[in-house]
Amino acid sequence: MNIDNELRKALRPVDPSEGFAERVMARIDSSRTHPQRRKEWFRSVPVALAASAVLSTVAIYVWNVEREREGLEARRQLIEALHITGEKLDLAYRGVNDRSSPAADDDTGA
Repeated sequence: MNIDNELRKALRPVDPSEGFAERVMARIDSSRTHPQRRKEWFRSVPVALAASAVLSTVAIYVWNVEREREGLEARRQLIEALHITGEKLDLAYRGVNDRSSPAADDDTGA
């Protein structure tokens, strides 16, 4: 059997069973007496917009807090580096002054 014949056989008109129209009409009538509550998509849009606004606000707040924390840590490191640099410069200044003092010239044998 070829595919054309199989399709003709599968798609041939068929009469509905006895009482088909009455069953369909009864089902339509019963759905009218018990209407199903339809979920309307447009009622959930404001909720979704509000949720996205809240989430965006929280995300921005967390990002700002993290940036502030990173900034404070960088400030602390800078102050520590400046303190160490100041100590080293003070040490170098004292070393230069000690060697150029008259007491240092006497030690060289001049």
